[in-house]
Amino acid sequence: MMTNSLYHRCRRIGAMGLFAVLFLSLLSACRQDNPDNKFRGTNKVQLSFSDGSRTKLIDATSTAPLKVTVRLTSRRSDAVQLQVRLTGEGASALALSTETLTIPAGQLEGTFELTSSGKEVKTQQQAQVSLTPISSGLTVDNTLTITLSPFPVWTPTAAQQALIDGYRAKGIDLSTILGYHMVEGSVEWAGFSDYEYGEGIRAHQTWGIDNATMLVTLSDRATADQPVLKFAYNAFGLNDIYKRIWDGYTINNLVYFYAEGTSSLEVMKAINWTQSSAETFNVVLDNIRVDASSGTLAFTGKRVTGMPATYPLREEEKDSPIVVPFTYESSVWKRVMAKIDADPTFKEKVEMAGENMELYKVLSNTGIDEDRSSDIGASVGHYVKPEGKIDLKKGTLSFTFPFHGYNSDYYSVVKVTSQHRK
Repeated sequence: MMTNSLYHRCRRIGAMGLFAVLFLSLLSACRQDNPDNKFRGTNKVQLSFSDGSRTKLIDATSTAPLKVTVRLTSRRSDAVQLQVRLTGEGASALALSTETLTIPAGQLEGTFELTSSGKEVKTQQQAQVSLTPISSGLTVDNTLTITLSPFPVWTPTAAQQALIDGYRAKGIDLSTILGYHMVEGSVEWAGFSDYEYGEGIRAHQTWGIDNATMLVTLSDRATADQPVLKFAYNAFGLNDIYKRIWDGYTINNLVYFYAEGTSSLEVMKAINWTQSSAETFNVVLDNIRVDASSGTLAFTGKRVTGMPATYPLREEEKDSPIVVPFTYESSVWKRVMAKIDADPTFKEKVEMAGENMELYKVLSNTGIDEDRSSDIGASVGHYVKPEGKIDLKKGTLSFTFPFHGYNSDYYSVVKVTSQHRK
């Protein structure tokens, strides 16, 4: 079971008045102990990306800027100066908007940006962002890690090329679709009222998808009569967002995931998984059926169909709901499965870690074949019918679909369009 916040437990037993009195009493006591009400601890400097995370996975050729927020634990009467440093193998592929950051007197925050040079990299590379205080009396609390990932390369096999040629002979030219796409759109995230997970995913909010690169290939499921696509890299531009959501349930969930004596903590330590470990996360979607005559795409299916055959927590098909059946290529789960191969008893630890460790059920918890808001315990109005469209002449794809994160208030909604990049 997920751990509820103190606030929500108090609210459910009708103790808000008592909670307020206790809070005010505590605040008053603090003020009595500290008459001038000034911060007495070490003034620390903390870094995070704009979404609150400390790690980021980006496409090596992406030029979208990454905003970094620098925050002090208390205001100072003088301006704070910090030297910004970029180190690591991937540092040469990134540029800083400034090498010296100044936080004005009396302010708590400053920001700067990182941009990619857009050059291709052949292997995955990492870079670290760190700060060195120029002003005295400061301690830097953490660093940031950026992982630059090379684009995967896809070349049709001889059999696939024969299918592509056959489609073209029938008037279905997939050359306008196959290859890289630039994705734009948004994810409306439901958030939580009764549960408190990691920073960045608690509240209802909308995340933008801006110029994300997606790779569209011909699926191995394609036949001479049925063109089938596969989004082999960054499906719908969701890599970063879905990683953020899952991290919020797991590694950034300080209330539950780190509790002493829990299996989740044991799993985390066993595979050396931390908030600062650089992890990769790729969202894949296969079996996207093309109906060229109507310009539509069918892309839903049983959740289990996205789970790899070696996934240790595969479910029975009869118990599997209809969702967008993503496959998640996660470096965390790769290490988990390798650990199970080496020590089969480790699987029991993974199973005992709780439902928030189960990647597929966490990100696609409830069926979307119809409005199942009542199963979620939500009010109506957030469900949308899954819909996919294709325009072979323009080289565009568009999708709208819902998904339900474990314990979230209602369906979240993805709306994206993509343009073939020639």
